[in-house]
Amino acid sequence: MSILNVQDLILSKYEEPRFYVNFNTVLRPTVAVRNEFEHKINKTNHVLCWRIQENTLEKIDKKNVGFLFDSEAYIVHWLFDLKIDQSITEEMLVYYWRGQHAVKGYSPLPSDIEEQYPVERLFQWSEPALFFHGFEKLIVFNGKETDFDLNIPHLFLLRGEVTKETHLFEVPCIKASLRSRGTFLLVIPQEKIFFYWHGAKTLNDYKTNIKIHKPHVHLQLWQPQWEFFSIHEIEENNEPDIFLETVKGNYQDFYHIKTNTDFSPKLFYLNTITGSFLATEVEYPLRKIGGLAPFPFLQNHLYSASEPALFLLDNNTEIWIWEGKTGSNSDNTFKDQLKLAKDLQLKYCEEKRKITNENIKIFYTKAGQETLEFRNIFPVWEK
Repeated sequence: MSILNVQDLILSKYEEPRFYVNFNTVLRPTVAVRNEFEHKINKTNHVLCWRIQENTLEKIDKKNVGFLFDSEAYIVHWLFDLKIDQSITEEMLVYYWRGQHAVKGYSPLPSDIEEQYPVERLFQWSEPALFFHGFEKLIVFNGKETDFDLNIPHLFLLRGEVTKETHLFEVPCIKASLRSRGTFLLVIPQEKIFFYWHGAKTLNDYKTNIKIHKPHVHLQLWQPQWEFFSIHEIEENNEPDIFLETVKGNYQDFYHIKTNTDFSPKLFYLNTITGSFLATEVEYPLRKIGGLAPFPFLQNHLYSASEPALFLLDNNTEIWIWEGKTGSNSDNTFKDQLKLAKDLQLKYCEEKRKITNENIKIFYTKAGQETLEFRNIFPVWEK
């Protein structure tokens, strides 16, 4: 791989996504229309949601639309007005959304949606940006709704680089879940407190987004018992005792970032599928032009790839090679791929030093042996 190719990887530019609705090109609502072939959503008319229960559908009450559970699957029906030229036409999108711990299943569509209507299948953590614009709020809880306990603490990670795309995913209520580049919401029902916790390297955009989006208000409307809880904002290294006691685990399980974080990580899938050695950049659907994305990639990006898997991860001054589980020293083909990957890593590092004048270091890790530093590049990590 030539230096020019490596430069292309380092300097690759992000382009805003386009979506297609009934053969019309639809832009992210935050992006300006540039020509007559691009269109924007004018307004949402309604969003309906059904929980899939053993191949049948259970309609969600209107006030509860936007509260999902990661061990369940749902059908979401979004009806909206699309502005085309000077006219308004009503369109719809239908999603099948499956939580990260939900079993795969089948369900007929609701009776008012034609069976032949295309359904977009979505998996938690990988939703396209447009998905979030249909909801007034979107908060995903652990488990199933029937098992939800409103009396125990709940810790949520805030995601979304655009205010209207702000959403919360519940994560384990342990210190290993915290991230210096993240913002979290902790609910402590026994103490009647909401804590917004900001890591030392949290984006100012995140702090602004919670003031606009106010996730705690949606939770208070959903659970009236939480209505009069007090609300506090706290910073990393200045947590009150009740916060540290509630978020379990050792403080050394939490990796405190002290270096510059003015960057977005980049991830490349390394493969020889076409017969040539390729580095394919992994896209993050919620990134915005001119903005930073602290956690664009998931553990699942690594572990769901065809084995033997190899990835190059650019974390600013750290360039990692990650090797999947089934790499074998006796497999000559894989040994050749690993050598190519490490050669690319060296060239990438050398070229990035020239471009940035930074001290760039290289690292190597294997599946199941990831360090705390590596795991914290991702928004959540399950051992």
